[in-house]
Amino acid sequence: MSQPGLRTLRGPVHILGVPLDIGQTVRGTDVGPAAIRYAGLLRRVRELGINAEDLGNLEVPLSSAVDASQIVATIAEVCERLRDRVEASVRSGAVAITLGGDHSVAIGSVAGTLRAAPAGLLWIDAHGDFNTPETSPSGNVHGMPLAVLLGHGDSRLLRVCEGIGLEPHQVALVGIRQLDAREREHLGKAGVHVFTMRDIDERGMGTVAHEAIERVSSAGRVHVSLDIDVLECPDCGGRLRFVAAILLSSAIRGILRHLGLPSDPVQLAPARAPPERDDAWAC
Repeated sequence: MSQPGLRTLRGPVHILGVPLDIGQTVRGTDVGPAAIRYAGLLRRVRELGINAEDLGNLEVPLSSAVDASQIVATIAEVCERLRDRVEASVRSGAVAITLGGDHSVAIGSVAGTLRAAPAGLLWIDAHGDFNTPETSPSGNVHGMPLAVLLGHGDSRLLRVCEGIGLEPHQVALVGIRQLDAREREHLGKAGVHVFTMRDIDERGMGTVAHEAIERVSSAGRVHVSLDIDVLECPDCGGRLRFVAAILLSSAIRGILRHLGLPSDPVQLAPARAPPERDDAWAC
């Protein structure tokens, strides 16, 4: 799947873990970076002939040490440090891979990419993450990062993204299956293009991926933000949708092969996986 104007991934690759899980009330995503590493991420990247370096984890506070009143401020502080680390990697010529952690970390990783160089944003997720404190039913920050990146939300989080210049036409959402009512309305008004799971089922993953990349690739670079929940099947006890997993994994491999991509896989919670399917979470 070749895309005009996009550079082929040549590395080096910098891998950075951000075991943050205070952006949501369900614990467990803090062990996501360790689980992805255990699944052999570094080895597999190197097997592709790419020079890759694991930079360890960004230091983050334990959820038990963060008072509810300090959650937003703490996320903003972590994302500022993450932004600076990602920006430094990208400016050095590396491809930054950030391992979450809940999806609030994307505020920092995407901001870092865009401070280094213009880029489009491919947001692969079951949810829109386009809520604000005024529209969110839960108030959880992990449901707000895309809105923040496009200039809507808490001022403390918005400061992390100052000057990044991301516009709605540079963003595509892929794999959406659930949007809150006001979130859906605001996405429509903003002009962000949404490819739902129904689009994928009816039109095929290859077609959807190709169109999504075309929409966001005008800058010649694309940041991919992948929430693992896009592969879950809510009607199957939380297990991965096997067909969706195979198709989406294939599409992601094609995307990574042709782009110099910063990316952030997030929301992996191995402790919540069905016991007989531990391998399903090593994606």
